[in-house]
Amino acid sequence: MKRVFSGIQPTGSLHLGNYLGAIKQWIELQNKVDESIFCVVDLHAITVDRDPMLAENILSVAAWYLACGVDLSKSKIFIQSTRPEHAELAWILNCFATVGELGRMTQYKEKSEGKRDSVSAGLFDYPVLMAADILLYQTTDVPVGEDQKQHVELARDLAIRFNNKYQGVFTVPEPIIREDVERVRALDNPSKKMAKSAGSEYNYIALDDTPDVIRKKISRAVTDSGSEIVIREDKPAMTNLLNIFSGVSGRDIRSLEADFKGRGYGEFKKALAEEIILFLEPKQKKYREIIADKAKLRTILRDGSEAVAPIAQKTLDEVKKKIGLGI
Repeated sequence: MKRVFSGIQPTGSLHLGNYLGAIKQWIELQNKVDESIFCVVDLHAITVDRDPMLAENILSVAAWYLACGVDLSKSKIFIQSTRPEHAELAWILNCFATVGELGRMTQYKEKSEGKRDSVSAGLFDYPVLMAADILLYQTTDVPVGEDQKQHVELARDLAIRFNNKYQGVFTVPEPIIREDVERVRALDNPSKKMAKSAGSEYNYIALDDTPDVIRKKISRAVTDSGSEIVIREDKPAMTNLLNIFSGVSGRDIRSLEADFKGRGYGEFKKALAEEIILFLEPKQKKYREIIADKAKLRTILRDGSEAVAPIAQKTLDEVKKKIGLGI
């Protein structure tokens, strides 16, 4: 059977990059595969500075999953830390991963640059926990952005390494990286990705931004020299804005280029801001309805955790039996 697993950290506000790069794919995939499991990966969120709003953010991310279209009749959602099998399997997989391969992880190198001796061991070990998340559910397909591909490759390596030694337990997952989904870049610096952890609020469009805030952020988004509204290698800022326009409107890039030919950046930005507002408005309305009933949301998350428990427990039991743990 085809089973999809993916998750987002509950750190800061979810933004358009999270939706266009991840959640949009989830919504499409849940209609095409046998089973979809989407997790709020809160254990990953504590590998760097702990957010005092973490508990609230966990519920907020789950509410956005539902508001954006995750269908509970087709998908399960839960909080990572409510399933202790994640942490237990991660420890076991630590004993199959090597320091060398973890040290080569691009995200670790970027986030620890200049402070290797002071970052948490959790940041170094993050990819093993991600591998446990994936392998625990016998996942066949993992929708990820290009920046997470290396982590899925580690999960594959660990699965193959374990299977070769113990005659098979894990499904070897495949990353799903859609070539038609461009990585959404920062509004204030298109050489960087749109990020919740960015120092400036003008880096991203949060899913809960008001119309006035969206208009202000788009008006301040950096542009390239010249005045052409086209996707081109020498126009990274306009390429990013056109990709966002296409993502929220569903329109083809070429038709957008044709519509805005001979028109200025100011006019384009106004149109883009209104398109984003129109796109987010129904999702924001649904989000407010969901988050207003936190008791119901907690019940949904508990039910999701209970629903995935048999899969997680079966995998962990098989792993422990293979390596001789337990009696």
